[in-house]
Amino acid sequence: MEAEQAATALLRALNLPAPPPARPAGEADNEPRFPGTVPPIWNVPPRNSSFTGRGSSLVGLRDRLAGGHTAVVVAHALYGQGGVGKTQLALEYAHRFMADYDLVWWIPAERADQIVPALADLAPQLEIDVGDNMTEAAHAVLDLLCRGDGPDRWLLIFDNADHPKELEPFLPTGPGHTLITSRNQVWSHLAEPLEVNVFTREESVAHLRLHVPDLDEADADGVAEALRDLPLAIEQAGAWLRETGMPAVTYIEQLGAEAARVTALNQASDFPLAAVTTWNLSFERLRSRSPAAVRLLQLCAFCSPGSISMTLLYSDEMINALLAFDQSLQEKVILGRVIREISRFALIKVDQGRNSIQIHRLVQAVIRSQMTEEEQVAACHEVHTVLVGARPRRGDTDDPDNWERYDLIWPHLDPSRADECTEESTRQLLIDWVRYLWKRGEFDSGLRLAQRLDTRWTEQLGPDHRQTLHLRFHIANLLRSRGLFQDARDLDSLVLDRQREVLEPDHPHTLMTAGGLAADLRALGEFQQALERDQDTYERFKDLFGEDHPRTLAVANNLAVSLRLVGDCFTAREIDQDTLDRRRLVLGPDHPYTLFSAANLARDMREAGEFRESVDLLRTTYDKYRQVLGHDLPDTLRTAKSLAVSMRKAGRQTEALQLTQETHQRYLRRYGKDSPDALACTLNLACDHSALGDKQQARDLVEEVREAYRESLGADHPYTLVAANNLVTYLRGTDAVGEARVLAEETLAVMTRRIGADHPFTLSCGVNLGNCLGDLGEFGAAEEVERATIAGLTRTLRARHPDTLVCEGNLAVTLHHAGRHREAAEIRDRVLDELDSVLGERHPNTTLLMEWGRNNRDLEPQPT
Repeated sequence: MEAEQAATALLRALNLPAPPPARPAGEADNEPRFPGTVPPIWNVPPRNSSFTGRGSSLVGLRDRLAGGHTAVVVAHALYGQGGVGKTQLALEYAHRFMADYDLVWWIPAERADQIVPALADLAPQLEIDVGDNMTEAAHAVLDLLCRGDGPDRWLLIFDNADHPKELEPFLPTGPGHTLITSRNQVWSHLAEPLEVNVFTREESVAHLRLHVPDLDEADADGVAEALRDLPLAIEQAGAWLRETGMPAVTYIEQLGAEAARVTALNQASDFPLAAVTTWNLSFERLRSRSPAAVRLLQLCAFCSPGSISMTLLYSDEMINALLAFDQSLQEKVILGRVIREISRFALIKVDQGRNSIQIHRLVQAVIRSQMTEEEQVAACHEVHTVLVGARPRRGDTDDPDNWERYDLIWPHLDPSRADECTEESTRQLLIDWVRYLWKRGEFDSGLRLAQRLDTRWTEQLGPDHRQTLHLRFHIANLLRSRGLFQDARDLDSLVLDRQREVLEPDHPHTLMTAGGLAADLRALGEFQQALERDQDTYERFKDLFGEDHPRTLAVANNLAVSLRLVGDCFTAREIDQDTLDRRRLVLGPDHPYTLFSAANLARDMREAGEFRESVDLLRTTYDKYRQVLGHDLPDTLRTAKSLAVSMRKAGRQTEALQLTQETHQRYLRRYGKDSPDALACTLNLACDHSALGDKQQARDLVEEVREAYRESLGADHPYTLVAANNLVTYLRGTDAVGEARVLAEETLAVMTRRIGADHPFTLSCGVNLGNCLGDLGEFGAAEEVERATIAGLTRTLRARHPDTLVCEGNLAVTLHHAGRHREAAEIRDRVLDELDSVLGERHPNTTLLMEWGRNNRDLEPQPT
């Protein structure tokens, strides 16, 4: 009954009048919910309908958890040998007491890489807006629970967490409960350990008679005695007796004979003897009824002990693996009968709600132990064939439409020993996994996986094998994304040399590595070298694959990046526009690469001085990125960062600051303050504060960034000089004009030497130096610098570019303060008209010039 129905029935039974409608029980924090009420947030597996006993354990556990109202929340760890029912006890606790919680969340915890996705899945349930970065989402969930800002009554269940050190970062504090199941008893420093023992004899008997109601109590006692009351063995024995109808006495005799055989073979040394003997009997019975079921079990023994998707089980590759054992499986629907045969003997659990099955890790271990090494290798290979076959047929790991499909595959690669496979297709799947982690922004996880594979493949295949070299190209991508630019360059250079010798200069892998090396050079500030390499790589790809091939378009994108970095935003814009048009046709309008081209085109627009148009395109692109990738993947964040810059330059300074602050916080949570993109965002944040008048805050921020760049990139790296250029403007704004002038002269000299006198970065330094000289009353020197800078800006960015007009406006200010009022007024009036036309009315640059104020030029580090 529902709560209201139950209350009415109870009152009627007591001949009491029904009360007026009241608020449902449980709405107030101090009221209990009606028993059986499912919490608003709940992901727990289905209840075990045959659960029996454990009453005292459940009551004791409830007393411990419910009595833990202290400032420090203590987790409780259920530990015990395999097969004693730790998971089932936790599952029953969750279902029995679910009405006492607002949130109950089940987290597979055998490996750390399982914990993060499970916690991340909780984020949207808690209305935490963190996008698709799983690590950030997981930590955001823990932060919310620890702060007490979420549900007051929550229960997290970490199942099969055997490594306390791995779990420690994920244990929250706060007004809730944490329950851990584990075979490891060493939890005392993190949790209160509670040992789970085998069944009592009464519980064993009750469980057996639940499965086999006609079983005599004395016979049930004999079976329980033979199985030493081990719950997993008891469950399987009940399933056996129910399915076979075998007399208990006969079953006990077979158990004894099987135990003697297992002991003689020394098969049970690492497993409970009762579990091995019961499973062996079930296995042999299954073999006689359905050899295909036995083979399916063997294959599942090399999959994840978590969920195994029915999508994998019903795949053509899995059916082909089973056909030799059952020709009727040519009709796929017959596989359901095979799965049913296994579940009848309690060897797997079918979860229809999640369209998956689960197999107990102890059952997996026993299956594996009874297979020869050759049989294990063969089974692993068949699992690899299934996983390779599950790879999406269209697109690749860069396409978000494929990520859900890939997520069915990744959990099974490690258990199936995929890194040992000799098949090229399996190794390619592992490379896909590395790239997937890179594209999802999981740089540390991707690097750990890739380096482990590199060690093994170097030993197995040799350092010059084609796939070993291609894997190292992906390692270089990860190193670059983590800011280890020199390491990435060294690795890409080595790989490229070997690929040119082992493969050929125009092999796709060779050209991809050449593109990676160009990206390393861009990151290290070697813009001209990068451009030369990108031009060569683009021509080669175009000749090999044509202009519309996705890989050619990727190289065209890189070529435009290099052109923009050497200061040629106009040619970059032409290429980016062409690439965007082609990608819309080839990949579709919402593919991440199409959006990437749109974001780059908008950046070209900004560099060309079309600030308002840049804002419009970036806003649309940013919205689409959030829909396609979520809020926190690298490309989404870079687009947000870029949009804020265009907003500031378009005069929308308050909006820009708000967006930069939000993006900056996301970068800090996800990557830390010293990651390349986070530093660039910090520099933009300083610009936003400066634009709104807070020069001291801007100065403090940029000094930190400049020092970080000096340490990581060197004193003469263009981005270190970018930070120095911006610092010049904040020094002026905090009355340190003399210091600003010295820094401006130094920065201009190094910029000229490093990237050329007519580079837009260098010319911006010239604008700011002219301002310093003007502030100091050195009007002749200021005029000379400003006229030279105007000439350079006109050559590089054209006469109507906002930077050119701003520098002309500054020249007017210099002439005005030098007493040349008529000349100054003529220049200023013309520039004001031009600025109104280019930037719109009431732009901050225009307003400042009207008051005879000087406009600065700040810079941003551009993504490489």
